[in-house]
Amino acid sequence: MFSFFRALRQYFCIWALGTSIVLFSVPLAGAQTITLSQAYDRMLSSDLEFEILDLEDDVAEELVRQAKGERYPRVNLSVNYVNTRQEIKSSDNTTFSSGISTFPTTTVSFSVVQPIFDLPRWRSMGVAQAEAELVKASAEVVRNRMAARMSSAFAGVARAQLRVERAKAFVRARSQLESVLSLQVDAGREDIDVLFRAQGNTFGARSDLAEAEFGKTEALFELYRYTGPGFENVAFRDRGLSSVNMNRLKRTFSRATAKSMSPEVQAAQAGVIVAQKQQARQKGNFYPTASLSVDVTSEETDGSLFGGGSDVLTSELGLNVTQSIYEGDVRRSKMREADLRIQIAEARVKQATDLAGQRYTGLMSSMKKARSQVSAVSLQLRKADQALVATQDREQAGRVGAEQTMEARLRRDTLRTDVKLARLRVVRLQFELYALFGSLDIDAISGQLDS
Repeated sequence: MFSFFRALRQYFCIWALGTSIVLFSVPLAGAQTITLSQAYDRMLSSDLEFEILDLEDDVAEELVRQAKGERYPRVNLSVNYVNTRQEIKSSDNTTFSSGISTFPTTTVSFSVVQPIFDLPRWRSMGVAQAEAELVKASAEVVRNRMAARMSSAFAGVARAQLRVERAKAFVRARSQLESVLSLQVDAGREDIDVLFRAQGNTFGARSDLAEAEFGKTEALFELYRYTGPGFENVAFRDRGLSSVNMNRLKRTFSRATAKSMSPEVQAAQAGVIVAQKQQARQKGNFYPTASLSVDVTSEETDGSLFGGGSDVLTSELGLNVTQSIYEGDVRRSKMREADLRIQIAEARVKQATDLAGQRYTGLMSSMKKARSQVSAVSLQLRKADQALVATQDREQAGRVGAEQTMEARLRRDTLRTDVKLARLRVVRLQFELYALFGSLDIDAISGQLDS
């Protein structure tokens, strides 16, 4: 009977291990590892969103050039060639009572029109420049948001790796305990039911490991959305998960600076400037426009039926002033529209500012709780270290068995991983806080994690 249960245990262990390998395909060793900085570089090179942002910036620059060109004169050159055929059908003139003549006429016109007063045209330059700044601010919002999401996904993989490490510690401890109990049962010093419970605990630990590996696979797929596949682990060291100096963090990143440094707030403020520039351009429609024109025309005719050729040079200098009197109340309607757009843009600034402040308060509160959790788990770890030493001394003295020592060691090992998880939570909140301020320096954070 005992041999049967031992064979059954081995079968289940092999099945669980094989299932985890087939379903999750997470190698235990030799897996390619990527740093946060490398992940960010992958995202920049593979995500089309960044290429779109660059193209939109190029479009905005072209619009600025177009608005600038509206201030320059319009120079036109026109060449007109006409071949005329004249045939006299009837005439009172006895000299030219009949006849046919064919002659060419060449007309060359050169004109220059220079606007000298045109407020809507002049103010289009300010609108284009403001829209270019808005495009840049909006692009920064997108870049910052994607970097924050990628960093969060990176931290999610790191957390999944630590959970796998924690689950492996349970598997090792349960397997060791099972081996010890198996020897004791064989020697007749332990009951078979105790071994069966240990075998169940080992199977449960292996099942938890398979679940942890599946969670790591899901976390990797989330990170692959930004970076693409090609790696199976993320790089971070225990020293990289250092504690945060909250006082220095509050001095550097305050609630007031969050309202001014937030990329979302800056983009909303750029939107207000665009709306104000558009309003100023609409006001210009109430003023007259004036332009100066110079037109030089040369007309050359080789000859005609009634006389010889001619070469005429005509020069014109003109001043054109136009004042719109009535256009169906369109101008006033556009002014009301511009006023409303300013109100909308200002409301968006207030909305973004309030959200930034609320986000800052929430992040700082969460970071404070996360640091408290780090302290609490670290205290438990110190107590677990002391308990392990005491248990080992009692085992050497023969007062407790190896099972108690294994359990004490397991608690110590799992608490070590829990400390890393708690510190990783603080680092993840740091990512979000830096992103709120638009200060997510990927290279610096990557260096910190990999140090």
